[in-house]
Amino acid sequence: MLSYFALITLVKLSGLLIPFIWLLIIADRRGRLFGTLAIVLLFIVSYINTYFNLPDLAYPSLIDGWLMWFIFGMILVAALRRFLYSPNAAVARTAQSGDGIIGEVVQRFTGAFGWIGKVAMVAVLAVIVFIILGSVTSLVTKMNPRPAVQSIKTDMNDDTKNAPMPIIKNSAETPVVNAPQTISTDMNNSLNSFKNSNVYDLNHMRVQMYKGKMVYVAPVEFSGGFWRYIHYLKVPGYFRTNATDKNADPKFVAKPMKYTPSAYFNNDADRRISAHSLGYSMVGATAQLEIDDNGTPYYVRTLAKPISYLNRNYDFKHYKVAVLNTITGKVKVYSPKQVPKFVDISVTPEFVSQEVSLFGRYRHGFWNATSFGGHSGVMKPTTAGTEGGDKLTPYAYKGRVYYFTGMTSVNEHQSSILGYTFVDARTNTLHYYREHGNVMTPERAISYAQQDINPQNYRGTLPLLYRINGDPTWVVSMLDRDNNSFMKYVYLLADGNNQSGTYAIGDDAQSTLALFEQRFEAKTGVTATIPTGKTVTGTVNRIVRNDDNLLFILKNNNQVYKMDTSAKNFNPLFQFIAEGDRVSFKAESTGGKGLSTANVSLSTFKDNALTAKK
Repeated sequence: MLSYFALITLVKLSGLLIPFIWLLIIADRRGRLFGTLAIVLLFIVSYINTYFNLPDLAYPSLIDGWLMWFIFGMILVAALRRFLYSPNAAVARTAQSGDGIIGEVVQRFTGAFGWIGKVAMVAVLAVIVFIILGSVTSLVTKMNPRPAVQSIKTDMNDDTKNAPMPIIKNSAETPVVNAPQTISTDMNNSLNSFKNSNVYDLNHMRVQMYKGKMVYVAPVEFSGGFWRYIHYLKVPGYFRTNATDKNADPKFVAKPMKYTPSAYFNNDADRRISAHSLGYSMVGATAQLEIDDNGTPYYVRTLAKPISYLNRNYDFKHYKVAVLNTITGKVKVYSPKQVPKFVDISVTPEFVSQEVSLFGRYRHGFWNATSFGGHSGVMKPTTAGTEGGDKLTPYAYKGRVYYFTGMTSVNEHQSSILGYTFVDARTNTLHYYREHGNVMTPERAISYAQQDINPQNYRGTLPLLYRINGDPTWVVSMLDRDNNSFMKYVYLLADGNNQSGTYAIGDDAQSTLALFEQRFEAKTGVTATIPTGKTVTGTVNRIVRNDDNLLFILKNNNQVYKMDTSAKNFNPLFQFIAEGDRVSFKAESTGGKGLSTANVSLSTFKDNALTAKK
């Protein structure tokens, strides 16, 4: 690995080769000696910087480095030749005319400050040349996004019929994902699960599929810098938590890892991956942990390359995926189609975030998105996500992880969804689905949940869009603002105006869904999906009437059942049920043994006693 970084340093400094040969030709013996010593010293400094700071190794960056040293070297040697090694050097140093205004300025500046002035002038000229070159590449990158957009593997759909959007039909299908803030808090509260936990920390976590379930995985990292690392050398393992069960406890998995991002020298995970990334940029702040079905941990990082030297936008098709075994330190680099099956996220959120932004804004060209263009189809991603700069939210659908974001208008006065992008985190295929209905943005859904629905001043996060009864519905997790503890679920009909008041608040996904079903029936007059499961049959034991609810329990059954008397399809005759009536119905039960309510489906409720009185 040390020889690899030495090679990279030589590549970066190779721009000095031609100026150095020129210096050897024109300089005297002393000049050649000092020039050689300067090159050796520069190599040592550059080598240390390359090894520890891990500069971008994409070809445009390497070319920039080569040009920088070449331009600086040529200007420096030219100055030395003019002022020191030219036969007319003395005349050049004292000449006051014949060079024009620029020559006079240079002469006065270098004459006033001596060699310091000459070196400063060389540096200024080199910086000016480099700024001009950088401005050209920046301009081309900004004004020519089409090649990058064309490299995106897209699947365009004119409706949302086949979108990988979870459909909730009953309480057994509530794939609500826990907010990462809550999981992070729970994991940090569980750090005492292993020995010497005070010297470790949790810096990041990733969503992935593990044995068919969506989980959060977070590696333990050194907390204390270099000396802690020297003392322990390995981290003890990682945490794994079910991402769909709000009551799941973080599980610590003892898997000592030698190669991690918080390690030093050749054991640094990012450094080992960098040693296999020549020609590519390492995307993201650091590598992310994933585990295979045996629980073996690997660090995964996306390696991307720009379109060209002048166009620095990423090529979203020709990327690589680096996978590091944290135990053996072995790194393998895969093309997108060869990535191991256990890797659920081949493309890092930062990579996908840029991809989605370019797709939304520039898929019809640069000028179309400017004030001079027609703004046809110009969109931007919503900013209520949990990853990728708040633009993306991970979804689990049929065993795959998708990065989801809603696409909305660039007009700030509009707050409706134009469509959805689902990016397959493994294949990097961007699926776009146009929304024809009236659907509010997730930011607006959070605002309703926090201001209109939530008097406790909880903080809304992780808005997830589902289909319930065929209609898009936002599910928002409400967290305590102080400690990120989960407090409530909010199910909110995403009709764009919230005037119907169709929402439900609850402590768990199942009971909240049942309440939402009742509210949906009451406000829309449309019969919600009939609950699944066995029919409940029994004799009414006790009844309580409370506002718009009718609560009752059955004999030999402590479960509390509830009917919403404000629902449009509520039969007024049901208010006359009495103790001793024989009833049957279906309900969404949470199994609370009297500690929670089960919402009765009005479409299935039957009272034999009332029927007999007709």
